[in-house]
Amino acid sequence: MAIAASYEFTGDELAGLCRWFSAMKYAFPGTEGVMIVSHQEQYSAVGLYNRAGGAPNCLVAKQEVAGSTRFFWSTEGDSPKIINALTEITDAHIRAIKPPRNEKGWLDPVGWMGVYAARMIATAVQVV
Repeated sequence: MAIAASYEFTGDELAGLCRWFSAMKYAFPGTEGVMIVSHQEQYSAVGLYNRAGGAPNCLVAKQEVAGSTRFFWSTEGDSPKIINALTEITDAHIRAIKPPRNEKGWLDPVGWMGVYAARMIATAVQVV
């Protein structure tokens, strides 16, 4: 079994991203997610978007630069901003949404696994 690179989301981070994705879907029906892992550029990112509008198009990312791991947050039209941890964004959104305490009504692990399974893995520079 290969060891995950420092820029890849950990199991705990993936679980938090599942809760964030699910809460955003709960608050903004129709929200979809996309994930990319770029081994060439050494980052992983999850973007949320809603084709119908009414929900923020946003992105969280984890990148390795010069041996250090950094997290970023961006909304549509804004430059990425460095954050201390993914939870700085994900937990704040979940608190603001205030989903029911019983997660069975809003947690969507199947939808999240669809995002995770469909993630794009970029291993080399792709020329179009």
